[in-house]
Amino acid sequence: MGEESMKACVATGEKRKIECRDLPIPEPEPGWILLKTRYAGICGSDLEYLDGAFQLVYQDTPDFLKDSFSLPTGAGISPRPGSIPGHEFIAEVAEIGNGVSGWSVGDRAIPIGDPDPTTPGPPGRGYENYKCMAEYFLSTPHGLIKVPDHIPDEEAVFVEPLSTGNGAIAAAEIRPGRSAVVVGAGKIGLLAAMAAKAAGAAPVFIVDLVQSRLDKAKELGIDIALNAKEVDVMKEVWTRTEGGVDAVLICVRDGKVLNDATAMVKRGGSIVLAGFVSPMEVNPMVWTVKRIKVVGI
Repeated sequence: MGEESMKACVATGEKRKIECRDLPIPEPEPGWILLKTRYAGICGSDLEYLDGAFQLVYQDTPDFLKDSFSLPTGAGISPRPGSIPGHEFIAEVAEIGNGVSGWSVGDRAIPIGDPDPTTPGPPGRGYENYKCMAEYFLSTPHGLIKVPDHIPDEEAVFVEPLSTGNGAIAAAEIRPGRSAVVVGAGKIGLLAAMAAKAAGAAPVFIVDLVQSRLDKAKELGIDIALNAKEVDVMKEVWTRTEGGVDAVLICVRDGKVLNDATAMVKRGGSIVLAGFVSPMEVNPMVWTVKRIKVVGI
């Protein structure tokens, strides 16, 4: 590479703390590709990783069942000192290891998401799977998709979070004539709301506490933006839809919104968890009486 070191965001092991450090640039082994980061996004799960919040996944799970989770014990669950987070990126191929075909130096790449576990993928699992919060990082071709020339970097970096929004819409079975509430107008929420509109949903509500996010939602064409600090969201939704919406997409980490979603969704509707909702107390009897489908994606 001609360079001896790179800058990287490194977890210290302390809650919500990373440091910018100089580290050696990794060398691509046979079958691997060295990538140079152009843009990297910060996912809510990156923050949960740095908080150690994923330990909650296992708190009530017997040891013999823990391997059934997609985040195996010890791999990307807690902020190990020296680990590098990051899995949303647009990057440029900087060097190609022996045996790699179909890729050239200078190609642009984005993550494929969660690669097939039976094939070689990016190093590690969970939320240290790409380590893209560094100037350089490694992946195999199985973990990458080429970016067409006509798509700019500033758009391509949103493809990975957009896949979460699209996944939420698919799980909610959104189609023309159905309505939706998106809770959270952050990156995932805005993309989910846009995907709902593209799928033909009407009306599409979006809810947040930050007015600037709601202003952006209106700019993007979302039908109704509600500030939960200023209006009774459940009453507004119920009144405007005459009985609730077909789907509520939760794109925040606040657990109490799950009960709010239960109130806003109509009988036979869907609640989709597009974020890691924190532990909270619910009454599943309401889900049964209303015949609600609750889906995690």
